[in-house]
Amino acid sequence: MIQRVKRKLNSIQKRLVFAEYCFSRGNDHRFVQAVKEIGKYPEFVFLEKGNGEQEAEVFYHIYMEESKSGFFADHNKLLEYLFFADYYHLIPVVEYTDRYCYAERHPVNGTTNPFEYYFEQPAGIDLNEMRRSTAIIHSRKDNIMLAKQLNPKQDGYSKSDKYLEQMGRISQKYIHLQPRVKEWIEGEKKRSLSLCNGNVLGVHVRGTDFKRNYNGHPIAVTLDEYEKETEILMNTGKYDKIFLATDDENAVESFGRKFPDKLVFYTDVIRSKGTETVMKSESLRENHHYKLGLEVLRDMYTLANCDGLIAGLSQVSFAARIQKLSMGKHYTDMRILDKGLNYHRAQNCQ
Repeated sequence: MIQRVKRKLNSIQKRLVFAEYCFSRGNDHRFVQAVKEIGKYPEFVFLEKGNGEQEAEVFYHIYMEESKSGFFADHNKLLEYLFFADYYHLIPVVEYTDRYCYAERHPVNGTTNPFEYYFEQPAGIDLNEMRRSTAIIHSRKDNIMLAKQLNPKQDGYSKSDKYLEQMGRISQKYIHLQPRVKEWIEGEKKRSLSLCNGNVLGVHVRGTDFKRNYNGHPIAVTLDEYEKETEILMNTGKYDKIFLATDDENAVESFGRKFPDKLVFYTDVIRSKGTETVMKSESLRENHHYKLGLEVLRDMYTLANCDGLIAGLSQVSFAARIQKLSMGKHYTDMRILDKGLNYHRAQNCQ
């Protein structure tokens, strides 16, 4: 009798826990729809990883929905979708929406798929070829949780060594620059880093809208804090030059005064002096939005080729660290300035 009561109470407790879980996600349309589909539609399936090595011819359509996020916020999320595809031996095909922040209203580099502006398809399969298939799995937001399980903390800015190493493996396997973009970036890297004639310290300063201290985002690192850390490493004598990657014009001016003979940076970049993100900037230059993505992509690849790194918690610096690992390399010195995350309810926060 006692055991029966215990089992009943345990069953009730499990239901209450699940009810609370569902209640907190009641406004998530996709979650609610998915729960309603269970037991109702034959198309609703669960993937299970088998023990065999044989790969099935199943396409995984990664559709990157509009996010209004920066280039590498979306790119790093893409790596998590690719991790899911790799885990289940699916053939990934990537599509970025025309509402992507870096999309143009006309073809770029011969394509209307903004992902393909910059990268080759991971498996060499384009959207048209995928759509002729009879076996397609469409990505869901929940899929990225498989990769996020590699992080002990789930705050979005705590990346474990295991997570970064796995994303490096995924990047090496699936991320390949579009030939025209690769040729340009390789030339730019060679030109800028060849000016240094020695070891280069890469510094990434995330400014502009980051200084608004959005809720759930990293507490902004000040220019003074970046410069003090840079001075410490430069005084070790290990580095001959500083490569500065930043969206903030104030950072270029300040580092120029502090390290006048050591500083290298790209000059043909749209930057801001205020707190408005460069991503939302407008310009009459041809293919402005595409070039914004191209410029930050060039910054990331150049940072990954530096010998040391100073950065805050940002998507660009995460991407540079992942790219470094994808090349089988490590930074001689790496200083990640982590002041924690903002937890408040100011009006400027999402």
